[in-house]
Amino acid sequence: MNNRIATSGLTIREDRPAPNRSEPARPPSSRTAAGTPRLAYITGFEGTQIFGHGTDVLDTTEHSVRYPQDLRLLVADGITTFRCCIPWHKIERVRGVYDWAWTDRYMGTIRRLGLNPIVDPVHHTSFPQWMEHGFANPDFPTVYRDFIRAFARRYPWVTDYTIINEPLATAVLSGFMGEWYPHWRDRAGVVPIILGKARAISLITPMLEAMVPGLRIVHVDTCERHHALDEPSREHADFANHLRFVVLDLIRGRVDERHALWDTLTEHGLTADDAAGFRERPARIDVLGLDYYAHSEMGWTVAGQSDAFLPWGFRRVALEYADRCPDLPLMLTETNVRGRIEDRITWLKYMVGECEALVPELESRGGRFEGFCWYPYIDSTDWASLCREPNRMIDPQGIYYLSDRFNRMESELSHLYARLARGEIGAAELPAYRMEEPVLVDRRVGKYLPYMEGWDWREGEPSIPQRPGPGGPD
Repeated sequence: MNNRIATSGLTIREDRPAPNRSEPARPPSSRTAAGTPRLAYITGFEGTQIFGHGTDVLDTTEHSVRYPQDLRLLVADGITTFRCCIPWHKIERVRGVYDWAWTDRYMGTIRRLGLNPIVDPVHHTSFPQWMEHGFANPDFPTVYRDFIRAFARRYPWVTDYTIINEPLATAVLSGFMGEWYPHWRDRAGVVPIILGKARAISLITPMLEAMVPGLRIVHVDTCERHHALDEPSREHADFANHLRFVVLDLIRGRVDERHALWDTLTEHGLTADDAAGFRERPARIDVLGLDYYAHSEMGWTVAGQSDAFLPWGFRRVALEYADRCPDLPLMLTETNVRGRIEDRITWLKYMVGECEALVPELESRGGRFEGFCWYPYIDSTDWASLCREPNRMIDPQGIYYLSDRFNRMESELSHLYARLARGEIGAAELPAYRMEEPVLVDRRVGKYLPYMEGWDWREGEPSIPQRPGPGGPD
């Protein structure tokens, strides 16, 4: 391969740009002759608002202007369904005033190409900047409901909705860690944000049921597990393992005085009437989407976070969610790793294998697996700053990578993902490349190596340093 990459000061290079094409591909089959599951493959385009800067990742990756090419690439690769960020924060810059100009063009292209969007109007903190305190604003549920109503009326052909993306993860980053607006840093901060999101989901879901024929609610959140590596860390790990389910428990009406987090929730804003309302009107979910990364399983010691443990892996952690929600089909709605093309291919091989192994286990329980999503389809930008600064720093994690001029570039990864989407190959046919230290250590993938024993390893091209600044030749 002729490529280059690294993370935190390194980038990627491949040999040719993605073609401008639109021919459809056949859908995948469900099983090979040998009985190996063939998964349905989807993807998506990152669109998080860079809060306080008037822009988002749709802009900084140039998807907002290059979407005709990006969407045609989906069709050519045999991908018909994708996670679709809708920039509410741009559409309703003035409260109650909707500017649909860009969205009309975007949704029109999606419809003409025959694509099925899973619309996602609040990707992390992508609410209007006039929404003081964001999700914790008492007006948030009704204001957001009004926007969703207007969207559903304008685009009645859209059937698949993620009402709020990763409600738990965003609440933790905004209300407990202080990384995102409103920058709160304790349980008194995280609980009101969780409650605001749960109220909005519970308010909006029945409205969509009444408005949208063929509605499918794809509820997406992080797929986590916390491991106590010493006895003093057990209380923290137990709390985190209860917290990972709290949004699901609230909106499905499963929180009462017996819930493990009842005292925490009621101390910081949940009333008995609130809890009764959730129980009386549980929200519908059609698919439970799980986002799993190498950092999704965390080990804890008195000294802090540690990777000195063997993770359970996606299959086993997903089964915990299946046990919690046995009536819901599962979907892997996000995974990726930041690294070279070769590093990403290796993580793809691992995750496809985990999902293929999950399928028969779910089927034996009467469940099903809905699909696999590598997210994002093109490299993202500005996650090095957690989307706090619009520096247009490319994050090497997409199926197609971005050149210095933000052209969409093919690679072995994009070719393999298209073959997966067409049902031509599975995990066994994906190559395995030895991963570089930044991926093994900084991206926390090293703890998964025991699951990769016996693979036929290849050597990839080593990283080389990035040239300073954008604008060089592709």
